[in-house]
Amino acid sequence: MPSLQKEQSACPECSTLLVGGYCHQCGAKLPDEHDLALKHFLHDGLDELTHLDSKIFRTLRALFFRPGFLSAEYFAGRKLRYVLPLRLFLVAFALNLFLYTRPGVALYDVRFLISASPQGKQLEGTLEKAANKRHMTKEVLFERFNEHWQHDVSLFELGDVVFFALFLSLLIRRRYLVKHLVFSLHTLSFSILFGSLGWLYYARFGFRLNPVLIAISFAVLLFYLSRAISTMYGTTGRKAWVKSFVMLMGLQLSRSFLLVFTLILALFQTLRAH
Repeated sequence: MPSLQKEQSACPECSTLLVGGYCHQCGAKLPDEHDLALKHFLHDGLDELTHLDSKIFRTLRALFFRPGFLSAEYFAGRKLRYVLPLRLFLVAFALNLFLYTRPGVALYDVRFLISASPQGKQLEGTLEKAANKRHMTKEVLFERFNEHWQHDVSLFELGDVVFFALFLSLLIRRRYLVKHLVFSLHTLSFSILFGSLGWLYYARFGFRLNPVLIAISFAVLLFYLSRAISTMYGTTGRKAWVKSFVMLMGLQLSRSFLLVFTLILALFQTLRAH
C-alpha cells in the first residue's frame, strides 16, 4: 500500500513528488477519472490543434516578414511560442524535397542534371555503359541513381546548416557557434520555403533554369539577409549589405557543396552496388 501511495503522489511525467494536483516542476496534471470523459478528450484535442496552428502561423509570419526576429527571440528565451529552429528546418526541407521529386518538377533527378549541366552528356555516357554492363536499361539505372541521390540529400541535409554556420563564424567573429547555428537554421528555412514557392511556376511551365526567377531569388535573399543580420547581429548600413552579399555567396556555396557531394556519393553507390 505505501508504494501505491507513492506512485499516486508522483508526477507521471518527471516523477517529482506532487503537492496538489499539478507538478510544480513540469506543470503536468495528475490523471483522474475526468480525463476519461469524451468531452474532456475532444476538448484537449481541439485545444492542441488550436495551439499548434497558432504556433505554426506565428512562426511562419515572423520567418517571412521579420527577418532575424525568430533567432533574436530564441536567444531572448521566448521559445515556446514558436516552432523550434531545428524542427522548422526539417519540416521545410521535407516539404521542399517532396515537391522537387515530383514527376516533371524533379530537381534531384539525373535526367534534369544531364539536360542542364555542361558535363551532363559525359555523366549520361558513364551511366549508359554501367547499365549495359549490368544488362539493364538506362532508365532503370537512372531510377536507382535517383533513389540514392534523394536518400543522400535527406541524410546530409544538416550538413548544409553546419557548413553555413561555420562560414558565418568566419565572417562574424567573437560569437558563439550556437548563435550562428540557430541563425543558419532560420535563414535556410526561409530560403528553402521561398524556393518551394517556385514549384508553382515550374509545375505550370516545366522545370528548366529561368534567369528571371534566379535574379528575383537572389534579390529577395540579399534583402532578407540584410534585414536579418541587422536584427540578429546589429550590423546596419553599408556593412549590412556587404556582409549580406558575402553571406549569400556562402549560402549558395553551401547548397552547391551539398548537391555536388551527394551527387558524387550517389554515383559511387549506384556504380558499386549494381
